[in-house]
Amino acid sequence: MSPRATAHPQESPIARTIRIPAALRKKIATDAERCGRSFEGQVIALLRRHYGEDVDIAPGPAGILALAVASLADIPASDRDLLTRKLEERER
Repeated sequence: MSPRATAHPQESPIARTIRIPAALRKKIATDAERCGRSFEGQVIALLRRHYGEDVDIAPGPAGILALAVASLADIPASDRDLLTRKLEERER
């Protein structure tokens, strides 16, 4: 394990976007189907097998909501109301 990985074992996970070339996506998808997993499940399984760590693809619900709220921070209230109107309609 790298010194960096052992130096901060209790850090909370950070969601990342990974761009995978089409040819590699096809190989992973084929392997996922063979193993009875989703594409994402296969990627996680590969990372876990290689690194032996608890790898996940997304933060928990509280983290997702915090990211969503933060993404609206710089949007004026009038525009924000237009963006969130449909969410409010669903709650009724």
